[in-house]
Amino acid sequence: MRWLGDPHNFGRRVGLDAGRVSKPRALLWEWLLLSRESPLRRLLSVAARADGLDAASFSFLPTLKFYASKRGALGEVEELTLEPLRRANHTARALAEVAGRALAFFSWFGVSDLHWENLALGLDRRGRLVFSPVDVEMILSELALPTETHLLPDTDPDYAVTYQHACGIRRVLAFLGKPIEPADLVAMVSSYRELLAFLDRHAAEIAKVFAGLPGLRETPIRVSLRGTAEYVNANAELWPPLLDAELEQLARADIPYFFRLYGRPGIHYYGNADLTELRRLPLRGDVPKLEPLLSIERGLRAASRHKLRREGLFTLLGAFDHPDFAGRYGSAELEISFLKRRIDVRFADGEELGTQRDLSAWVSSVYLPCRCGEARSVFVPARTRCAQPSGGV
Repeated sequence: MRWLGDPHNFGRRVGLDAGRVSKPRALLWEWLLLSRESPLRRLLSVAARADGLDAASFSFLPTLKFYASKRGALGEVEELTLEPLRRANHTARALAEVAGRALAFFSWFGVSDLHWENLALGLDRRGRLVFSPVDVEMILSELALPTETHLLPDTDPDYAVTYQHACGIRRVLAFLGKPIEPADLVAMVSSYRELLAFLDRHAAEIAKVFAGLPGLRETPIRVSLRGTAEYVNANAELWPPLLDAELEQLARADIPYFFRLYGRPGIHYYGNADLTELRRLPLRGDVPKLEPLLSIERGLRAASRHKLRREGLFTLLGAFDHPDFAGRYGSAELEISFLKRRIDVRFADGEELGTQRDLSAWVSSVYLPCRCGEARSVFVPARTRCAQPSGGV
């Protein structure tokens, strides 16, 4: 057994042995999104065919086998095995479309923590492009912008530099270039918009799949109170100060692990080594506040969906915008005009949208002078260091 990652929950760690990854936590969310047996994946496949979507619309997700653990852990999953991309076996356009679909898919399902080290990029056994998280622990968050997945760089002033360097979408820059070709950006935006529209049409059916999941209300949805690096350097002065629950877990040499449960209030953590005792942070006072989860009972519909379609589209454009882009670039689905101070989009159905060109208040550029994280390997190396003085992550 080769142990991987950080210790959580009384010293538990991920292990790799004989092509299986043992994860000492519930794997319901990963099984739902990444398993060949998942009812969600079957529904999406059938609905895509019925709607006339490309047969490969969801092939960016792997089809993994999941197993009951033989070592007392909560689950095991087939090791994700991919071949590295080569220019000879993919086109930039196809990769741009995959990136757009991934941005739409994970934003719509409220999946976050999609930093570069949690993403694999490569070719599966059938030669299909795969761009997928390795771990899925945060899901069903009501997201209004794709920056909240961490695929695109958030502008949070406390973490802006970290987010800009570690955003997951930078994985594709090694193959698409800096800047990417405007025609590839058009393809990315088109696939983002198309997949969001598809998921909105089938929201009620997807919600029924979630409602029928065994263990829906008992499966942890991870909550990240602060980055692992802050815990590693916990002797430094932190703000906000460490909570008693964080100090309790650090004292036993764990990286603190918190979670929420669907339909229950508050932030939880485990209080005993058997993981049978649930403790909860106070609901009131100076404690972290949780963002809302998507409501399965309301068919996964939310007011934020409208913003995800419109402002989210411009967030994507803002992340990949470059001073060299000028004039009109289009496809059969849409046309994008890069003006001096504006970006305008016109769709084939006649709808027109526009915004200011400077979107730095909502999203940072993915184009950095360094190449940390822009690895051509399937996985980003475990230790990725930035050569830029301000960009260590």
